[in-house]
Amino acid sequence: MPSLAAKVRRFPLYAPPRVISLREVADSLGAGRPISARDVLHRLDAVPTELRLGESITTETALGGRADMVLRSDGTYTSSGRMRATGFPSFSFVVYPTVEGAGGRFRAMAVHQGRVFGTDTPGDRQRNWSEDGRNEAIRQNWLTFARDARLTVRKEWEVSGVLGTLGDIATAVAQFVGAAAVTGSGGMAALIVVGSQLGAAAGEPWPFPQLPLGVTVASGVLLIFGPAAILPALVAGAAAEALVDHRPLSESEAAFAAKVFGPTLPNREQIILTNMTGLDDRAFVIPGVGGTYLVNLGDHFDDPMAPKGKYAQRGQMLIHELTHVWQAKRWPATTYFCQGVFESTYSPGGDATKPWSSYGIEQQATIVDRWYAADPAFLTGEFQRPFPDLTLKAPHPFDHYLHAHIRAGMT
Repeated sequence: MPSLAAKVRRFPLYAPPRVISLREVADSLGAGRPISARDVLHRLDAVPTELRLGESITTETALGGRADMVLRSDGTYTSSGRMRATGFPSFSFVVYPTVEGAGGRFRAMAVHQGRVFGTDTPGDRQRNWSEDGRNEAIRQNWLTFARDARLTVRKEWEVSGVLGTLGDIATAVAQFVGAAAVTGSGGMAALIVVGSQLGAAAGEPWPFPQLPLGVTVASGVLLIFGPAAILPALVAGAAAEALVDHRPLSESEAAFAAKVFGPTLPNREQIILTNMTGLDDRAFVIPGVGGTYLVNLGDHFDDPMAPKGKYAQRGQMLIHELTHVWQAKRWPATTYFCQGVFESTYSPGGDATKPWSSYGIEQQATIVDRWYAADPAFLTGEFQRPFPDLTLKAPHPFDHYLHAHIRAGMT
């Protein structure tokens, strides 16, 4: 009988040499506490390594077709299908196949557009499409995503004419995501970008000059369009354009950050602080369009240095979030994003000899913020100098991570 380790390792996300824990796998599978190895085994057996989903497309007109999606645990996918005009009129169409998993909180959408011709106009009656690709978010979230995935197909069409410029698609996608965030079971965590056309649509400019670049409002929900995904956000419990505040990292904040990160962060003008928050009132960071990094702090926007909850030292929370900026600058956008969406393990544990790369996105950020806060006397003394001497800081088990990775800019 295959061991638990063997069953976990069959998923590329957990391939060697990655170090994994039973708790991490159990969390991805939605297992409760206390953790049972038997329960985890049972849940693993129910997770396929490939999903093949399809749905017929019908309309109230002489137009129909089919959409198919194949998703694989290594992150590869194939989106294919066809639309056909079956009568007199010609049509323009846009089709949005969407695979939804994790109780509605995680969605992967593709988009296909084209024209088909009836007997009124010379041309092809049928348009086929097939697009292969790879999306790191699918691989990273496979156990969460695949256990209850299902396909839905949304479509728009009109008789003849031209439909579906990238701007039109982007607007339609925004409306779809906004509605999904409001009506989805448990609130939607993210729409993962699958497909080249949707990726281009997500980069369209938005007619909201008072919002940060790449942020829009649809169905009463603020949406952040990044290079890897579309994320719902909130502002003070109400999603409204007028309530969004944003600004670049200030000169004093950048000087403070440099004492920890050295020269390894992006230029301060690229780091945009906002008062938006994510699910469960969490601060979060996402790569934005145009080379920006949106640091969404919620009610700590007015004073990002203020202590908050477990971040007892002044500046500790900002250091934690800026570690995510450090990561986002170095990792592929999809890798950074998808690790952040469902990451629930913050504690790095007590073994400070593990490789830096073996820690998750939140564990790395916790290592940095705990290292920063570990010596209060140093913070109130030497750290206040423009260029503090870090050798005067009390020795800490995480010192080597900071010097060999964070300050060196090495992943």
